[in-house]
Amino acid sequence: MYRASLRSAAVAGLISVSLVGGLSSAALADANPTGVERTGQAVEKATGTAGLLAGAVPGNSIPARSAGEIFVATGTGEHISIGLPETKDSAGVSTGKGTTVYPDAASGADLAVQATTDGARALVVIKDKSAPKEYGFDLGLPAGAEVKQLADGSLLVVKDRMPLGLLDAPWAKDANGTPVATSYRVEGNKIVQRVAFDDNTAFPVVADPNWKAIASAFQKVGGFAKAVGGTYADFQKWFNGKPAWVRYPLKAVMPGLSLYDLWWHLNH
Repeated sequence: MYRASLRSAAVAGLISVSLVGGLSSAALADANPTGVERTGQAVEKATGTAGLLAGAVPGNSIPARSAGEIFVATGTGEHISIGLPETKDSAGVSTGKGTTVYPDAASGADLAVQATTDGARALVVIKDKSAPKEYGFDLGLPAGAEVKQLADGSLLVVKDRMPLGLLDAPWAKDANGTPVATSYRVEGNKIVQRVAFDDNTAFPVVADPNWKAIASAFQKVGGFAKAVGGTYADFQKWFNGKPAWVRYPLKAVMPGLSLYDLWWHLNH
């Protein structure tokens, strides 16, 4: 199963379409109970259910059908949209635990979306080895924003040197919890995740891009944009001079990266 999770300090707040909350467990029984339930169980086994919401937080939205888009607010009054890798328009069905499943919406795979307190996860459930190994997510970015790939494979969305959000480094697990090699590549405003399953992989496979919005927090921190736009020494001095409540969130959005990595990618 492939999962793309979008979180944001503001980017995570999906416009409150609350698809998940709008569908009952009765709807699950009317769809394909065996297939949908299996997909939901596989997703929730991989992600857990803690922090899942019945619907998107105000400012964000989850699509009622797989052909729709996830929308997340950036905290600047703008939005980022994420298109699912669907090949067939499929109605969403709630598991009742915070996951919306779009059965058979992609070639050889089901799709799913979860609303969380700080974002949304978009997932692809890869059913067997005949399924494609690559899944593309189209991003709708604010004017002037761009995607930068960091050293650990994560993706940072930046506008005017200000980070709007972060797509965590990808991971994937098979049905036994065994890691499956996975990676991102950027094709313009499309993010493509490759999942390298093989004949020995236990299906379904779960893969996870996780979105975090961070702009709204750091835009309020005095001197951030100026520090990022200066030399690394300037940025380091600014960072070291800030209290822990500023330094810790910055560290949290750059797992596996050094302070230099963050500064470098915001300047190149």
